[in-house]
Amino acid sequence: MKEKFIAGIYNYCDRWCERCTFASRCRNYSGESKLSPEQLDVSNKAFWDTISSNFEEAVRLLHKAAKEQGINLNAISEEEEKEYKKRKLFLNTAVKQHPLSDLCKQYQKIVMPFVKKSGDFTDETRELVNHLHLGIKSEEEVVHTVADIGDCFEIIQWYLFFIDAKLQRALRGKIEGEEREAENAYQKDSDGSAKIALIAIERSIAAWIGLYNLLPLSEDIALQSLALLEQVQRKTKEEFPNAMQFKRPGFDDVATKQ
Repeated sequence: MKEKFIAGIYNYCDRWCERCTFASRCRNYSGESKLSPEQLDVSNKAFWDTISSNFEEAVRLLHKAAKEQGINLNAISEEEEKEYKKRKLFLNTAVKQHPLSDLCKQYQKIVMPFVKKSGDFTDETRELVNHLHLGIKSEEEVVHTVADIGDCFEIIQWYLFFIDAKLQRALRGKIEGEEREAENAYQKDSDGSAKIALIAIERSIAAWIGLYNLLPLSEDIALQSLALLEQVQRKTKEEFPNAMQFKRPGFDDVATKQ
Protein backbone atom coordinates (compact mmCIF):
# COMPACT_ATOMS: atom_id res chain seq x y z
CA MET A 1 0.00 0.00 0.00
CA LYS A 2 1.38 3.39 -0.99
CA GLU A 3 2.31 5.68 1.91
CA LYS A 4 -0.31 8.42 2.16
CA PHE A 5 2.01 11.21 3.32
CA ILE A 6 5.07 12.48 1.43
CA ALA A 7 7.92 12.90 3.91
CA GLY A 8 9.12 16.50 4.27
CA ILE A 9 6.89 17.92 1.50
CA TYR A 10 5.94 20.86 3.74
CA ASN A 11 9.55 22.00 4.16
CA TYR A 12 9.80 23.48 0.67
CA CYS A 13 6.25 24.51 -0.23
CA ASP A 14 4.69 27.98 -0.38
CA ARG A 15 2.24 27.30 2.51
CA TRP A 16 -0.72 28.02 0.24
CA CYS A 17 -2.64 24.86 1.17
CA GLU A 18 -5.87 25.94 -0.53
CA ARG A 19 -4.11 25.91 -3.91
CA CYS A 20 -1.94 22.84 -3.36
CA THR A 21 -2.68 19.59 -5.21
CA PHE A 22 -0.69 17.68 -2.58
CA ALA A 23 -2.63 18.88 0.48
CA SER A 24 -4.12 15.43 1.07
CA ARG A 25 -0.60 13.97 1.18
CA CYS A 26 0.87 16.56 3.56
CA ARG A 27 1.12 15.60 7.22
CA ASN A 28 1.19 19.26 8.32
CA TYR A 29 -2.01 20.06 6.45
CA SER A 30 -3.66 16.93 7.82
CA GLY A 31 -2.94 18.12 11.36
CA GLU A 32 -3.96 21.73 10.78
CA SER A 33 -7.17 20.81 8.92
CA LYS A 34 -8.40 19.08 12.09
CA LEU A 35 -8.12 22.27 14.13
CA SER A 36 -11.21 24.29 14.99
CA PRO A 37 -11.68 27.88 13.73
CA GLU A 38 -10.86 29.06 17.28
CA GLN A 39 -7.54 27.18 17.22
CA LEU A 40 -6.61 28.90 13.96
CA ASP A 41 -7.52 32.39 15.19
CA VAL A 42 -4.44 34.22 16.56
CA SER A 43 -6.68 36.44 18.69
CA ASN A 44 -8.28 33.44 20.41
CA LYS A 45 -6.95 31.76 23.56
CA ALA A 46 -7.45 28.33 21.94
CA PHE A 47 -4.85 29.25 19.29
CA TRP A 48 -2.16 29.98 21.88
CA ASP A 49 -3.10 26.92 23.93
CA THR A 50 -2.54 24.80 20.82
CA ILE A 51 0.82 26.50 20.14
CA SER A 52 1.88 25.89 23.74
CA SER A 53 0.85 22.23 23.56
CA ASN A 54 2.72 21.70 20.29
CA PHE A 55 5.83 23.38 21.71
CA GLU A 56 5.77 21.19 24.82
CA GLU A 57 5.48 18.08 22.66
CA ALA A 58 8.39 19.24 20.48
CA VAL A 59 10.57 19.79 23.58
CA ARG A 60 9.63 16.35 24.89
CA LEU A 61 10.61 14.68 21.61
CA LEU A 62 13.85 16.68 21.50
CA HIS A 63 14.86 15.53 24.97
CA LYS A 64 13.94 11.96 24.08
CA ALA A 65 16.10 12.02 20.95
CA ALA A 66 19.00 13.62 22.87
CA LYS A 67 18.78 10.98 25.59
CA GLU A 68 18.97 8.21 22.97
CA GLN A 69 22.15 9.83 21.66
CA GLY A 70 23.61 10.13 25.15
CA ILE A 71 23.31 13.93 25.19
CA ASN A 72 22.24 15.82 28.33
CA LEU A 73 20.54 19.03 27.19
CA ASN A 74 20.52 20.34 30.76
CA ALA A 75 24.29 20.16 31.01
CA ILE A 76 25.05 23.16 28.78
CA SER A 77 27.72 25.34 30.36
CA GLU A 78 27.50 29.11 30.75
CA GLU A 79 30.37 29.48 28.30
CA GLU A 80 28.55 27.37 25.69
CA GLU A 81 25.40 29.43 26.16
CA LYS A 82 27.35 32.67 25.65
CA GLU A 83 28.94 31.27 22.51
CA TYR A 84 25.52 30.23 21.19
CA LYS A 85 24.07 33.71 21.76
CA LYS A 86 27.11 35.30 20.15
CA ARG A 87 26.78 33.06 17.10
CA LYS A 88 23.05 33.75 16.87
CA LEU A 89 23.63 37.51 16.97
CA PHE A 90 26.27 37.21 14.24
CA LEU A 91 23.94 35.23 11.98
CA ASN A 92 21.00 37.59 12.51
CA THR A 93 23.15 40.62 11.74
CA ALA A 94 24.73 39.02 8.66
CA VAL A 95 21.33 38.07 7.23
CA LYS A 96 19.72 41.45 7.91
CA GLN A 97 22.63 43.31 6.33
CA HIS A 98 22.71 41.14 3.20
CA PRO A 99 21.76 42.94 -0.06
CA LEU A 100 18.94 40.44 -0.68
CA SER A 101 17.31 41.32 2.64
CA ASP A 102 17.59 45.01 1.80
CA LEU A 103 15.92 44.51 -1.60
CA CYS A 104 13.10 42.51 -0.02
CA LYS A 105 12.49 45.28 2.50
CA GLN A 106 12.40 47.86 -0.31
CA TYR A 107 9.84 45.73 -2.15
CA GLN A 108 7.67 45.36 0.95
CA LYS A 109 7.85 49.09 1.65
CA ILE A 110 6.47 50.14 -1.73
CA VAL A 111 3.94 47.32 -2.07
CA MET A 112 2.36 47.38 1.41
CA PRO A 113 0.43 50.67 0.93
CA PHE A 114 -0.82 49.42 -2.45
CA VAL A 115 -1.95 46.08 -1.02
CA LYS A 116 -3.84 47.81 1.78
CA LYS A 117 -5.85 49.66 -0.86
CA SER A 118 -6.41 46.52 -2.94
CA GLY A 119 -10.08 46.35 -2.03
CA ASP A 120 -10.79 49.71 -3.61
CA PHE A 121 -11.39 49.13 -7.34
CA THR A 122 -13.87 51.98 -7.64
CA ASP A 123 -12.40 53.69 -10.72
CA GLU A 124 -11.55 50.45 -12.52
CA THR A 125 -14.93 48.88 -11.74
CA ARG A 126 -16.74 52.00 -12.95
CA GLU A 127 -14.78 51.89 -16.21
CA LEU A 128 -15.59 48.20 -16.71
CA VAL A 129 -19.30 48.85 -16.08
CA ASN A 130 -19.20 51.67 -18.64
CA HIS A 131 -17.63 49.26 -21.15
CA LEU A 132 -20.45 46.83 -20.42
CA HIS A 133 -23.10 49.50 -21.01
CA LEU A 134 -21.39 50.64 -24.20
CA GLY A 135 -21.15 47.10 -25.47
CA ILE A 136 -17.34 47.17 -25.57
CA LYS A 137 -17.16 44.22 -23.16
CA SER A 138 -19.64 41.46 -22.44
CA GLU A 139 -20.86 40.72 -18.93
CA GLU A 140 -18.78 37.52 -18.95
CA GLU A 141 -15.63 39.46 -19.91
CA VAL A 142 -16.20 41.97 -17.11
CA VAL A 143 -16.67 39.18 -14.55
CA HIS A 144 -13.49 37.42 -15.72
CA THR A 145 -11.49 40.66 -15.67
CA VAL A 146 -12.53 41.51 -12.09
CA ALA A 147 -11.73 37.92 -11.03
CA ASP A 148 -8.30 38.07 -12.71
CA ILE A 149 -7.48 41.36 -10.99
CA GLY A 150 -8.45 39.86 -7.64
CA ASP A 151 -6.29 36.79 -8.30
CA CYS A 152 -3.27 38.96 -9.10
CA PHE A 153 -3.73 40.84 -5.84
CA GLU A 154 -4.02 37.57 -3.91
CA ILE A 155 -0.76 36.24 -5.35
CA ILE A 156 1.14 39.48 -4.72
CA GLN A 157 -0.14 39.68 -1.15
CA TRP A 158 0.54 36.01 -0.35
CA TYR A 159 4.19 36.16 -1.37
CA LEU A 160 4.91 39.70 -0.15
CA PHE A 161 6.64 38.57 3.07
CA PHE A 162 7.09 34.92 2.13
CA ILE A 163 9.95 35.67 -0.28
CA ASP A 164 11.93 37.50 2.39
CA ALA A 165 11.32 34.78 5.00
CA LYS A 166 12.54 31.99 2.71
CA LEU A 167 15.58 33.95 1.55
CA GLN A 168 16.51 34.67 5.16
CA ARG A 169 16.40 30.93 5.88
CA ALA A 170 18.49 30.23 2.78
CA LEU A 171 21.08 32.87 3.71
CA ARG A 172 21.23 31.65 7.29
CA GLY A 173 21.92 28.10 6.12
CA LYS A 174 24.62 29.22 3.72
CA ILE A 175 26.34 31.45 6.28
CA GLU A 176 26.22 28.74 8.95
CA GLY A 177 27.83 26.32 6.53
CA GLU A 178 26.36 23.10 5.23
CA GLU A 179 29.50 21.05 4.67
CA ARG A 180 27.98 18.08 6.50
CA GLU A 181 25.08 17.83 4.06
CA ALA A 182 27.41 18.07 1.08
CA GLU A 183 29.78 15.44 2.49
CA ASN A 184 26.91 13.00 3.01
CA ALA A 185 25.46 13.61 -0.48
CA TYR A 186 22.42 15.37 0.96
CA GLN A 187 20.83 18.35 -0.71
CA LYS A 188 21.42 21.70 0.93
CA ASP A 189 18.47 23.16 2.80
CA SER A 190 19.59 26.62 1.69
CA ASP A 191 19.14 25.60 -1.96
CA GLY A 192 15.65 24.25 -1.22
CA SER A 193 14.63 27.45 0.55
CA ALA A 194 16.11 29.57 -2.24
CA LYS A 195 14.23 27.51 -4.85
CA ILE A 196 10.80 28.07 -3.34
CA ALA A 197 11.69 31.77 -2.97
CA LEU A 198 12.55 31.89 -6.69
CA ILE A 199 9.26 30.18 -7.54
CA ALA A 200 7.41 32.76 -5.42
CA ILE A 201 9.31 35.57 -7.15
CA GLU A 202 8.41 34.18 -10.58
CA ARG A 203 4.72 33.94 -9.64
CA SER A 204 4.78 37.47 -8.21
CA ILE A 205 6.35 38.81 -11.40
CA ALA A 206 3.63 37.12 -13.47
CA ALA A 207 0.96 38.62 -11.18
CA TRP A 208 2.39 42.13 -11.51
CA ILE A 209 2.53 41.79 -15.31
CA GLY A 210 -1.09 40.63 -15.26
CA LEU A 211 -2.10 43.54 -13.05
CA TYR A 212 -0.19 45.97 -15.28
CA ASN A 213 -2.22 44.78 -18.27
CA LEU A 214 -5.57 44.62 -16.47
CA LEU A 215 -5.37 47.69 -14.27
CA PRO A 216 -3.89 50.78 -15.98
CA LEU A 217 -3.92 52.69 -12.67
CA SER A 218 -1.28 50.27 -11.32
CA GLU A 219 1.36 51.12 -13.94
CA ASP A 220 3.78 53.04 -11.68
CA ILE A 221 3.73 50.61 -8.75
CA ALA A 222 3.83 47.62 -11.11
CA LEU A 223 6.95 48.85 -12.89
CA GLN A 224 8.72 49.64 -9.58
CA SER A 225 7.80 46.24 -8.16
CA LEU A 226 8.91 44.38 -11.28
CA ALA A 227 12.26 46.17 -11.24
CA LEU A 228 12.89 45.18 -7.61
CA LEU A 229 11.69 41.59 -8.06
CA GLU A 230 13.95 41.12 -11.06
CA GLN A 231 16.90 42.33 -8.95
CA VAL A 232 15.98 39.92 -6.15
CA GLN A 233 15.62 37.12 -8.69
CA ARG A 234 19.01 37.79 -10.29
CA LYS A 235 20.89 38.12 -7.00
CA THR A 236 19.25 34.99 -5.58
CA LYS A 237 20.41 32.97 -8.58
CA GLU A 238 23.90 34.40 -8.16
CA GLU A 239 23.95 33.58 -4.43
CA PHE A 240 22.45 30.09 -4.86
CA PRO A 241 23.48 28.86 -8.35
CA ASN A 242 22.29 25.30 -7.65
CA ALA A 243 18.91 26.21 -6.18
CA MET A 244 16.79 25.22 -9.18
CA GLN A 245 18.42 21.75 -9.26
CA PHE A 246 17.11 21.05 -5.76
CA LYS A 247 14.53 18.24 -5.79
CA ARG A 248 11.61 19.11 -3.52
CA PRO A 249 9.80 16.07 -2.06
CA GLY A 250 6.61 15.46 -3.98
CA PHE A 251 6.65 18.61 -6.13
CA ASP A 252 9.73 17.62 -8.13
CA ASP A 253 9.24 13.87 -7.91
CA VAL A 254 7.94 12.50 -11.22
CA ALA A 255 6.41 9.49 -9.46
CA THR A 256 4.10 11.69 -7.36
CA LYS A 257 3.26 14.45 -9.84
CA GLN A 258 -0.40 14.94 -10.57
